[in-house]
Order: sequence, then C-alpha cells, then structure tokens
Amino acid sequence: MNDLNKMNKRKNYIKTFLFTLVLFCFVQEFQAQENSGYRIVRSNLGSSGSSQSVLTSNGTYKISQSIGQSSVIGTYSNSGYVLRQGYQQPSTNINFITEFNYNLNAKVHPNPFKHSVIITFSSVMRKDISVLMYDVNTKVIHAQEFLPAQQVELRIKDISSGTYFLKVLSGKKHFNTKLIKI
Repeated sequence: MNDLNKMNKRKNYIKTFLFTLVLFCFVQEFQAQENSGYRIVRSNLGSSGSSQSVLTSNGTYKISQSIGQSSVIGTYSNSGYVLRQGYQQPSTNINFITEFNYNLNAKVHPNPFKHSVIITFSSVMRKDISVLMYDVNTKVIHAQEFLPAQQVELRIKDISSGTYFLKVLSGKKHFNTKLIKI
C-alpha cells in the first residue's frame, strides 16, 4: 500500500509540475506578444556625453550632449532595423533609397576590335558622355567626351593588341566592360 501511495504522489507531483510549466510558457508567450513592438532607443554612452528626459508643462523633451568622437561613424540596416553610430543622431527614422539605378545600359561592338568600337545605348541619353579606356595597370590610355547621342564611335588606332577596360559615364550613371584589341 505504501508503494501505491508513493506512486500516486509522484504522478500528482509530475502533473502539477507539467501544469505549472505549461502555464508559465503560456504567460511568457502572451507577454512576448505584447512587447513585440519596435522601440526607438537613444542614448549617449561614454565619459564625455549624457542623455536626459525632461518633463515640462509643454511635454517631454529628450536632451543629450556629446563631447568629441571616439568611435567609428556609420549606419547599418538589416531586416528593418537601423543602427546609427556616431555624433548626435536625430530621433527620426532614416529612409534608404534602394531603387535608384546607376547602371547605364549599353552594348559595345565589335569586341574584339581592330581600329574602333561602337557604343550603343538602350535608353535616351540626355547628358554628355565621357569615355575612358584603361590598360590592365589601370592607366588611362584614352579619354574622350561626346555630346548626348544614342550611339558613339570610339576610334582607337594607336594602341597595341591586348586587354583593356572601358568605362562610360553620363551624369550619375556608368557602364564598365572589358575590350580586346586584336
């Protein structure tokens, strides 16, 4: 009979323990859902700065001061979170423009070439066109400016056979490609 009472007590203890554990997990999950919102955290750390909230009749104001800069300055963004480091930072959010395209769409032919190449642009060119040609040591061997056009011809006769790099600029847009002179 004693063994039967001990087994029942153990079962009751295990049931109570499991019920308490499930209840604890449920409460933790419920509290985690309530606290899942984003919060802006602003603070100055270090021996030469401080932050303080001041409550007035007109509202609460955040006052901070910083003396000097002893760390790296930068902004990092990942999965919707933004971390800013450096001098005094504004309390507003940072907007990143990621959709602006700096690529200039162009085709260069013939490649390999003998005396000249033709650069044809896919979009309407509204700004002057700069063309730079580099050797494999990144030395500029040819530079030429063109007025806006859909197609430009680059005549290059006085260079030796080999591999070269072409950079085309127009406004903020650019195009890079490799050329082979035969």
